[in-house]
Amino acid sequence: MIVEFENIKRKKTQDFICDILYFGKEKLFPRHKNVFINIKRVYNQGTLADVFEYDDREFHMRYDGTLSPSEIVTTLLHEMVHVKQYLKGEMPDQFDYKTMKEYYNLPHEKEAYIREEELTEEYYAEQL
Repeated sequence: MIVEFENIKRKKTQDFICDILYFGKEKLFPRHKNVFINIKRVYNQGTLADVFEYDDREFHMRYDGTLSPSEIVTTLLHEMVHVKQYLKGEMPDQFDYKTMKEYYNLPHEKEAYIREEELTEEYYAEQL
């Protein structure tokens, strides 16, 4: 996996993010080697984070720059579940929802919220 940073200059922050992303990769899609993630810190975008498949195995991920380190861990692991869903053809091309309740009940979001909790616990357990 290759990680490219956009507007994240501090090496310590880059290392922290790489640690999270590589952990997620190993847990969710360990056999996929040729994955490219461009990650960007954003502000005032109205979301904690998102990820889009830009091209085959190429993803653009954004996260809110106001998140705390623990929120970054959980949020990026959530987005890595979506990367896994894209890679394995589990992410729908389009999805419609009118309310946040409908959004949280979308199958790919349900899985991402369940897995983010499990992965976050595993991530911290391995840090000990």
